[in-house]
Amino acid sequence: MKTLLYIFIIAPFFIYSQVGINTTTPQETLHVEGTLCVTNTSTKTPLKISGLDVNGTLTDVFIGPNLQLTGNVLSANSPTTSSSPTIYLTTTVSLPDGSPGEKFNDFDMSVATLNANKIVFRLTDRKSSYNITGIAGGTDGRHLVLFNIMKANMVLTDEDINSEPQNRIITLANNVSTSGQGTAELVYDGALLRWVLIGFRD
Repeated sequence: MKTLLYIFIIAPFFIYSQVGINTTTPQETLHVEGTLCVTNTSTKTPLKISGLDVNGTLTDVFIGPNLQLTGNVLSANSPTTSSSPTIYLTTTVSLPDGSPGEKFNDFDMSVATLNANKIVFRLTDRKSSYNITGIAGGTDGRHLVLFNIMKANMVLTDEDINSEPQNRIITLANNVSTSGQGTAELVYDGALLRWVLIGFRD
């Protein structure tokens, strides 16, 4: 009877206590100060890996669809193969008509929100020439193509002070203008905080 009583007294200590190896103040159920070796793991295709969080706690890290773990090397899968075409999603932006040469400052096309997945922006409905002095919402590496489908000329102005500095355009030249329809291809440089014109067709 005495032996059985000892078991009931000691058992809760092991069930609810934390175990520390090389530490007297364990912070988790099992707290190891030092290296850890795990053997006899499964060889099946991994769905998750283990990693340490900011507190040093070993936790599961799930592998997303664009990541692949092969031979202990974690790599990103290419979203397209060499034979797959690049898909440029498009959207249409209506420009209100106004006086010739009207300036569109800090032009908001929702490039970082509603149209974050769009590349080609079809600019429509404008009958008079217009100037774009800057585009709002630029993020590093953001790529977009402005397609002026109207006969009115589209002008991109270089480093125009009418737009906020982070929205301005570097054309690497003076102002550039289409002769009616045309396209302008831009990429946002996060270091310069500017849109950079990399292609222009008029």
